Amino acid sequence: MKNLLEIINLENSAENFIGDQLSFLQNSGHYNVHLICSPDDRLELFAKEQGVHFKAITLKRQIDIWQDIKSFFSICNYIYKNKIDIIICHQAKARTLAIPAAWLMRVKHRIIFAHGVLHETMHGIKRRLVLLNDKILSIMATNVICVSKHVMTMRVNDHIDKASKQHIIGNGSCNGIDVENRFNPDLINPDNLTTLRKKYNLDNNDFVLGFCGRLVKDKGVIELADSFGLIKKRHPKIRFRLLIIGEPEKRDAVPPSVLEMLFDSPDVIYTGRIDHSEMPAHYMLMHVLIFPSHRDGLGLAPLEAEAMEVPALVTKITGCRETIQDEITGHYINLNPESICNSIELYFDDKRRKQIGINGRHFVSHSFSHEKFKTEILNYLDTLE
Repeated sequence: MKNLLEIINLENSAENFIGDQLSFLQNSGHYNVHLICSPDDRLELFAKEQGVHFKAITLKRQIDIWQDIKSFFSICNYIYKNKIDIIICHQAKARTLAIPAAWLMRVKHRIIFAHGVLHETMHGIKRRLVLLNDKILSIMATNVICVSKHVMTMRVNDHIDKASKQHIIGNGSCNGIDVENRFNPDLINPDNLTTLRKKYNLDNNDFVLGFCGRLVKDKGVIELADSFGLIKKRHPKIRFRLLIIGEPEKRDAVPPSVLEMLFDSPDVIYTGRIDHSEMPAHYMLMHVLIFPSHRDGLGLAPLEAEAMEVPALVTKITGCRETIQDEITGHYINLNPESICNSIELYFDDKRRKQIGINGRHFVSHSFSHEKFKTEILNYLDTLE
């Protein structure tokens, strides 16, 4: 049995992006699975639920030289003590520290799980430094798994990876979408929806626009705020509500004035970060999801929303375009308020909205099944000698 280590920045990212893939690999009998991520109150419980070994090691998003050095040697020590055979590194900081550590400790299979293309919206010296870092890490890695065809293409075009080193699991993503046991409208108790609607003071006549993601510029939060203001001006007789799920971050921060405008509006419902188990019911409060991202490896929110029969409006750029079928499960939007509002107006028609929602669930079930993904990643790992 091989020792497999997955390393990712945060515990909630481990739950959202990897989930029970850990227990599936552990229970396959092929792997003894380990998990490293930053300290969190839920880490021990999550690891026990998955039946895997774990270690809390601080992995800060921002550069912290002294902390990063300590974390690097802690990773090396864990690899040595547990005789790790395969390491899978998710997210930028985990890759930056763990791939060199695995290379130094002579781990046989060193896998980068590329969730996106970080430098895509960067310019100047910052872009060059990030590209250089990714190229060095790719040289140290033995394999690269990409979450989408877009990520594969970008990394080859930017000379980060050789195509022969890359792989994509199924149609992409890092764990598929659990359309049976989690993102399934049939599992939602109507009483729970009623309770949520009361909690957020939602009226039956409200038209709810949804957003789920980090509140940063790259996620299109500025365009989201502008389009919300415009749609209200265009249709003053309709009460629009904007349901925002996510938290602001320092890196790529949205101007404080934009956040203040959103948070102070009586028509905006701001939930902050919520538990992943609560997401399905929250999606069902939405008439449509807006995902105006400037860059994304794939974009899980649109896929999750579609699985819950909620149409998604996404930008036709980067990996976002792979998350919908245009005019069938949602619509492509441009990064300007007029385009976003034009697409929102298409969903005032209840019959059309419901049919596109049904199409969306069929699309995700067929193309991004969580169960299929788990089997395919196990098969992939089994090919590593």
